[in-house]
Amino acid sequence: MVEVLAKITKERSLDIANKGFDFGYQIPKERIHPLIKPCFDSGFIIAELKRASPSAGHIGAITDVANLAGAYLNGGANALSVLCEERHFQGSLDDLIKVKNAYPKACVLRKDFLQHPEEIDISYRAGADMVLLIVAMFIDEPQGFESFKTMYEECLKYGITPLIEVHSKEEIDFIAPLKPPLVGINSRDLRTFSINIPAACTLYQHLQDTQVIFESAITSSSGAYMVSSVGFNGVLCGSYLVGHNNPTYAIQSLKTALKMGKAHNSPFYRKIFELFTQDKKPAIKICGITNLDDALLIAKERQNGGVDMLGFILVPQSPRYIEPKMIKTIAKALQTLHPHILRIAVVNDKHSLNQAKALYEQGYIHAIQLHGVDSKNPNTFANLSLKDALFCHYIVQNIAHKEDFNPDYEGAFCLVDSISAQGGGSGRSISIDVLQALNEPYLCIAGGINAENIGSFLALNPAMLDINSGVEYAKGKKDITKIALILKIIKEHRHLRRNDEI
Repeated sequence: MVEVLAKITKERSLDIANKGFDFGYQIPKERIHPLIKPCFDSGFIIAELKRASPSAGHIGAITDVANLAGAYLNGGANALSVLCEERHFQGSLDDLIKVKNAYPKACVLRKDFLQHPEEIDISYRAGADMVLLIVAMFIDEPQGFESFKTMYEECLKYGITPLIEVHSKEEIDFIAPLKPPLVGINSRDLRTFSINIPAACTLYQHLQDTQVIFESAITSSSGAYMVSSVGFNGVLCGSYLVGHNNPTYAIQSLKTALKMGKAHNSPFYRKIFELFTQDKKPAIKICGITNLDDALLIAKERQNGGVDMLGFILVPQSPRYIEPKMIKTIAKALQTLHPHILRIAVVNDKHSLNQAKALYEQGYIHAIQLHGVDSKNPNTFANLSLKDALFCHYIVQNIAHKEDFNPDYEGAFCLVDSISAQGGGSGRSISIDVLQALNEPYLCIAGGINAENIGSFLALNPAMLDINSGVEYAKGKKDITKIALILKIIKEHRHLRRNDEI
């Protein structure tokens, strides 16, 4: 069992020994309120009430749990999650009882670190309609599956809906025999408390015929849109809502984002996260496409892994500018002949962003690359808060030194490019030492990459390489021979890396 769970489990065992399974609270002898099943819609949200956590520390006082629960429900929350762990989350069974008494028709989840079948009976009588079962607490224990199965079946006996929490493919395999109808994927690493959104999103593909909830790291409408576009059926959101000055509005915005993500159905985040987390890494983008012939030649180059993305620059000042009409023509051809290729629009201001958004909503492009972001305020672009951006996107930070980079950006990753008057496509590279010092979990690099220097960039194990001028024979004209050579070098690098790992 991971360290933090082991600590909590040990402390809970002591508390249970001293206070009993009710932790000293007056639990009704029989359940008072009817069981409420979670009702799924396209904007499903479990809104959480919690005062603190080991990762965030103090979050909010919550002097009146019923009042906050009401604000959540007014916003359209589909279920309420009540933290009941006392030592680290400052919650209690009393909080759960108060919330259920105030809103008997609401679906209420007991969020806790349940270890014993007897705790399901307590949860039922206290008013819980759902309980959290954390696989990581059982998977490494002797007779772990049998113990977990007993907990799961106890929930079914009482009619309580179990939300099974997983963090890895191994944990998904662990629960597979149970075929649970509801699973939550937690994006927080319980060993380091760090968030890994791409890894969590990639786990989604391993869960079939079940409702899947995304847990942790939802701090904006944009984040909700992202996980919804991957395929998640809803989110469990806590710290963001507790700290919000208008939680009702926040939930309404999250629900809109979830519905929009489903409606747009862009494959971008799903595909890019798969590329980031598999052996094929790095993902390869060829930027500055200006004509149909180049696009088709590059897209059909499938030897040595091929290219994953093509970029289209909507900046009139760029020598690689392409008109929206031509992007539509190319997109139609690619969708028919090479649908695996992701199509990215590159913008640098409000006008080009509006053009790109129109192309995005019409299905011609899959995502928007945002150039010209101020590193001092990386969550705003063209007066738009990126926390409210309901389209697939990622930002570009232009850097020359480590100090130029701001790690507190909105999104799961960003692209770093060199500083130049052009903003991109200058042929200049960022220093390898600077790139190494960034310590980005998913390092995405642009700027002066070519066959002669790509080995130095590959040594950094990047998640993505964005290549433009280094594969041209003239500005805006791509050289398929240079692209093929780069793909060959990348394949050889992957082979050597696998041998080193063996």
